[in-house]
Amino acid sequence: MKHTTLNRSIALVLFCCSMLVYLLTMAPTLSFWDCGEFIATATTLGIPHPPGAPLFLLTGRVFSMVPLFGDIAARVNLLSVLASAATVTVAYLVTVRLMVMYRASDPDHWTVVEKIASYGGAAVGALALAFSDSFWFNAVETEVYAASTLFTALVFWFVLRWYAEPSEAEGQRWLLAAMYLIGLSIGVHLLSLLAVFAVVMLYYYRNYTVTLRSFLLMMLAASAVFIVIYSGVIKGVPFLLQRFSWWGAAVLLSGMVYAVYHAHIRRHLLLHTVSMSLLLLVIGYTSYATIFVRAQASPPINENNPSTAESFFSYLNREQYGDLPLWPRRWSSDPLHRYFYGMYESEADYFLRYQLGHMYLRYFGWQFIGREHHVAGSPVDWSQLWGLPFLLGMIGAVYHWRRQWKLGSVVTALFLLTGAALVIYLNQTEPQPRERDYSYVGSFFAFALWIGIGAEVILMKVSRLFSSASLQRQAAVGAAAVLLLLVDGRMLASNYHTHDRSGNYVPWDWAWNILQSCGPDALLFTNGDNDTFPLWYLQEVEGIRTDVRVINLSLANTGWYLLQLKNTSPRGAAKVRFSLSDRELKEISYVPVDPFEVDVPAGGAADLLEKDSPGAAARFPGSVSDTLSWTLRPTVTFRGQGFLRPQDVAVYDIVMNNFADRPICFALTVGQDNLLGLDPFLQLEGLVYRLVPMRVAGEEGEPHVDLSRLASLLFEMYRYRNLADPEVFLDETARRLSSNYKPLFTRLALGAAESDSESIDVRSSDGSVRSWPSRELALHALDMSEQRLPLERFSLDPEFVASVVYLYTRLDEKQKADHYISYLEQLASVTTVRDNPRLFYALALSLREVGRTDEAGQILEQMELPQ
Repeated sequence: MKHTTLNRSIALVLFCCSMLVYLLTMAPTLSFWDCGEFIATATTLGIPHPPGAPLFLLTGRVFSMVPLFGDIAARVNLLSVLASAATVTVAYLVTVRLMVMYRASDPDHWTVVEKIASYGGAAVGALALAFSDSFWFNAVETEVYAASTLFTALVFWFVLRWYAEPSEAEGQRWLLAAMYLIGLSIGVHLLSLLAVFAVVMLYYYRNYTVTLRSFLLMMLAASAVFIVIYSGVIKGVPFLLQRFSWWGAAVLLSGMVYAVYHAHIRRHLLLHTVSMSLLLLVIGYTSYATIFVRAQASPPINENNPSTAESFFSYLNREQYGDLPLWPRRWSSDPLHRYFYGMYESEADYFLRYQLGHMYLRYFGWQFIGREHHVAGSPVDWSQLWGLPFLLGMIGAVYHWRRQWKLGSVVTALFLLTGAALVIYLNQTEPQPRERDYSYVGSFFAFALWIGIGAEVILMKVSRLFSSASLQRQAAVGAAAVLLLLVDGRMLASNYHTHDRSGNYVPWDWAWNILQSCGPDALLFTNGDNDTFPLWYLQEVEGIRTDVRVINLSLANTGWYLLQLKNTSPRGAAKVRFSLSDRELKEISYVPVDPFEVDVPAGGAADLLEKDSPGAAARFPGSVSDTLSWTLRPTVTFRGQGFLRPQDVAVYDIVMNNFADRPICFALTVGQDNLLGLDPFLQLEGLVYRLVPMRVAGEEGEPHVDLSRLASLLFEMYRYRNLADPEVFLDETARRLSSNYKPLFTRLALGAAESDSESIDVRSSDGSVRSWPSRELALHALDMSEQRLPLERFSLDPEFVASVVYLYTRLDEKQKADHYISYLEQLASVTTVRDNPRLFYALALSLREVGRTDEAGQILEQMELPQ
């Protein structure tokens, strides 16, 4: 069989195998972080956060209309599956191409052993990429990194095809195609732009003699090309639009077309290559016109509203996020960041230990050495993959440099620029809100090429241990099978469970449950990505509870967002009433204030509260007032002066103008520093706190619980799909957010057990009301908590555990408390009284509740507390 046919057949098999694995482990719906936003904006052609990803959104829109799955999010997830499988295929093809080039022989004339070593080794490297931690993570959710890595791989593949093409004229199309792909990739993610350095290096190696002087000039030229593309095209075209309207872009395009024409007439090859490359790159970049055009239509999700030349320029330049300096490395003035900065002796120490070591080399180790666990901060663990992929890659890198140092240096440049150099550019602060390993998949792709070459070296050396051709073939096949098993098989087995999202519905259910917690036409304040983007998805894509107006507090610091809240009605939702004018909202900023008293008329809020809280269990801890009164204090202080942040001004104005006639809720995840001093007036209603016209905070600041409403939500409304299934892996974010449910059940049980009412009315999902005896409801809440959220999977604060033990004992179900006591004893076995006194005190109280007074006394004695 000819090389071309066999090579392509193996590539197709690898595509199908990796695609099958990704399909089996793909998220069945949206995932946390940016996924909900990207799916929603792809489906509705909205505007995501800057700088946008227009080509990705357009492609996602197409996938959203293909009825392969009932869930639209799953359809868009398929885009990442196919892109990742294609990248695995390209990784294989690139690796074989590199082998062809350093062997410098016709692959149709290779011996059987050489074919086994080349194809088998390249397959080992490609599958190592497929089953690596971060690449697999990106492959099963809707994010831009899978598609971005595919563009990087394709650019490298095309430029290698050009480099190996004997005819300059015939090969030119591959080089130009690579530049066009770079232009297209800008519409997905800017990371692919780093591949331009590989393009310039290969162009240099093919056309110029390598000397120290010429090499340095090439490095300057590569940097200049990058600057021209990044500053001259990506930033320059929007600047022309801002400064000279569409005439500026028209003049630029005309100039490039003329340059191509002039070079063609004059037969100037270099000028033609450069001018045509720039023209194709700009054509690819024009996908960004989608952002500008769609912003004119004011879609429901329209971040930054880039509908004018000025706002479009600001959007593309990510001005919302500010600029990150390259120096100093410890640049942030945030008190939390300054605290962590103090743990390092110098700028160099911070860069080497945290930014390079913790935020890149640790991630690199996860891919090819092993990851100890899947909680944030996980160290590298050699026992997971035994370091075999890493060792193969190192062998491949050394061998590649020895056999063909030019292409070895190109792969090295790709590896470093998408890895360590990116670390320098990002200049990340400590701590980060999440792990950032997904950003470096381009670097991991480059190393996977060396894994393939290293595997080929091993296969060739093993086969040469035998003299006869038959034994050499058998040895090569056997060695290839061993490498596939020990490297790729081990990676597949080690990472499969933790990357299998096939049963993970937590993000969808979390968003559903939050929306169901809100009353009709509610205003819901949210804090971060994970309590905002899933809500956007449910509202925009699935049309669920579109009456609830989600107000993200981070975005509330920007004028464009507040203007949208005031002046738009997405999906028919009511506008948010403001007293501030449009101009005041547009120019919103920090406001210097001293503490002052606030009085807000309750209006219909009191009647609404009583209407929504039927039954005897809804007795309030205080009297309902016709005025909401509290002291508003500055939220930040600078040089002795107190200030309200823009978001604080927005919250204050929204409460003042909407409290009387609309429910106002804060998501459970909103921090106390964002509540504006309204804590005493917040009533717990499931996953939200509702602002009510009375002081409801109980002892020690605990919010009042509407038992009837909470029981209705937990028993009838909320969804807990697969939370109790031990076969379904829950990532750290899903587990952390789901852990909020168990304390709610405990609070409900405590409230019901201590209620003065004999019964509690619970409204079902169909609107009917059932009266539960208080004792029965408390027991049902505790039992349902354990049934839906087993203690083995969802930890519970020791104080809550002690409360559960107390409740079971009081409700004459003492035997059910044993499970919770065993849980506390297990926690206590791995710590000490000195390190965790709260845990041991909770254990002592629990033991005393069930009659094990001697054991409780021993613990209290250790704690030097009265028994």
